[in-house]
Amino acid sequence: MIDGALKMLIDHSSFKTGWIFFINENGKHELSAHYQLPPTLQHDSNTYLCNDKCWCVNKFNKGELSNATNIVACSRLEKAAREMPDENDNITHHATVPLISGDESFGLLNVATPYSTKFQKDELDLLESVAFQLGSTLKRLDLTTREKENMIIKERQRLARELHDSVNQMLFSIGITSHAAKALKDSEQTRLAFERIENTSKYAMKEMKALIWQLKPIGLENGIIEAVKHYAKILDLNIEITVNGFYNIADDMEIELYRIMQEGLNNIRKHAGTKDAQVLLEITDEELMLVISDKGQGFIPAEKIGLSHGLTNMHERVHKMNGALEIKSAKGQGTILITRLKLGGN
Repeated sequence: MIDGALKMLIDHSSFKTGWIFFINENGKHELSAHYQLPPTLQHDSNTYLCNDKCWCVNKFNKGELSNATNIVACSRLEKAAREMPDENDNITHHATVPLISGDESFGLLNVATPYSTKFQKDELDLLESVAFQLGSTLKRLDLTTREKENMIIKERQRLARELHDSVNQMLFSIGITSHAAKALKDSEQTRLAFERIENTSKYAMKEMKALIWQLKPIGLENGIIEAVKHYAKILDLNIEITVNGFYNIADDMEIELYRIMQEGLNNIRKHAGTKDAQVLLEITDEELMLVISDKGQGFIPAEKIGLSHGLTNMHERVHKMNGALEIKSAKGQGTILITRLKLGGN
């Protein structure tokens, strides 16, 4: 894009050559684009432009360039002319203009013409106009790059949550089943235990592939209720599911709800000391309420918030959907997790 803009400027003006420096926050310049350079400036991979400092870069770094300026003498051009006097195409001076957008500076646009030692006002005005457009474009590109970097970071965080919520939980289940299988004496019980291990590992591999290909979690093609039943079976939980109201929720919300249910069931399997779990999904025109409960050993919520990765994940997912998560629990009295989400287009 930058090369094309520079070419268009040179081809449709009296300028004969041009080059663009990008200059970072440390004042280091980089040759980012050039067009129709004379042989001296092309010499040894543009060494005269890439190495050393010069008047225009120094002025830029000091904040002393704000508009198009005639350069009376350029150390780069002087050095090139001195060392290669027969190949400089009589280019001894150039004009320079900073690439600026708002308060941000990105670099310099330089142009030159053989036998020219000074450029006219209309030429400098044209240079400023092009530099303004380039600066604005570079600003947009810079913002786009930052947005992409932020998206990558968020995607990595999302994948970390997904791995914790699905594959990691299945691996935990495999570990529990394997540990129990070692103590079994009956060969049929042992066979069933290892069959469960095999099925769980296959399911985990499918989940991993789903993450890689950015598909919906395995099982959701048959609906969230069937998916939760299947997941509870993998965790060896006895689950009771109640649905009140007709539900037709968006795919992204369905995935988040499924992950919340997974996390809730996994917490029961890990910490509740019971294999019985209850799930209530209640839906009206205005609100969706998900309740995951058990009658296990319970805990004191204030001691877990901020320490439990699972509860943190649940809070983040509910918050992302502008919902609310309420935790009710006490030692010896079980746990109730209540998720409320606004519906009706809000």
